[in-house]
Amino acid sequence: MEQFITWDVLTTYASFVTIVFMVVEFTKELPIIKRIPTKYWSFIICLILLLATNLVLGTYKAQDIILYVLSAVSISLGANGLSNFGKGE
Repeated sequence: MEQFITWDVLTTYASFVTIVFMVVEFTKELPIIKRIPTKYWSFIICLILLLATNLVLGTYKAQDIILYVLSAVSISLGANGLSNFGKGE
């Protein structure tokens, strides 16, 4: 394995959810970020990664921005669910 994370890795739902979860968990305790509720920070990270991935892979379309936002909500909720897993909530 030459590279652990590539842009192609971010094209599957499970991988994207995992990456968003990792980035959010790693950054959510930073002083400025700490003020933002985690579910909203997760959405912001997800939308940035989703837009960046589509731009890099050449699949970005401005007319699909609503689809990117809706996908970001779905992926963000999936990533947030990982942090609640097993807490009995």
